[in-house]
Amino acid sequence: MTKKLISFAALSDPADERAAELLYTAAFPPEERRPWDGILHPQSPYGPQLSIIRISYPDSAPRFAGIITVWEFETLRYIEHFAIDDCLRGSGIGADALRAVLAASPKPVVLEVEPPADDNPMAARRISFYKRCGLQILHHPYIQPPYSPGLPAVPLLLMASDANIDPAMAEKLLHRQVYNHVQEAD
Repeated sequence: MTKKLISFAALSDPADERAAELLYTAAFPPEERRPWDGILHPQSPYGPQLSIIRISYPDSAPRFAGIITVWEFETLRYIEHFAIDDCLRGSGIGADALRAVLAASPKPVVLEVEPPADDNPMAARRISFYKRCGLQILHHPYIQPPYSPGLPAVPLLLMASDANIDPAMAEKLLHRQVYNHVQEAD
């Protein structure tokens, strides 16, 4: 059950945009993010919609709490980035926000996550968090293509709100639409 603590809106002013940009660049390493201008002003030759959503929670006035970037496709919704302000982590706001997005989606939701590793205990914690929110690992080898030349490809896992989603289809869709990368077998 989602608490009534959070709300979603578009970034509405320069202060929101700046807070979102700072959170985005702090939360994701360069190989896992696109240029910030590509988030605020997305362009794709394929036509899917990328939106950035401001997460806030009520205080005396709604306070910036985090961001979610979402791609809308015909067959699925893809969460590209999800981050909560450091000072609010562990408060339940992130879980409430993610559960609200999942509950509101009329189609399966997919996201990428780092695989667990001994040198990265946060990866296992993130996977546990996503599982508690209702996502499941899709057991399929997955590599995130580089966002731009000079950056490495990144081995990740796909997680989804529907275990029956075809991971190969999701991979092909993400590679083509999100990363503008056409696989050799296409």
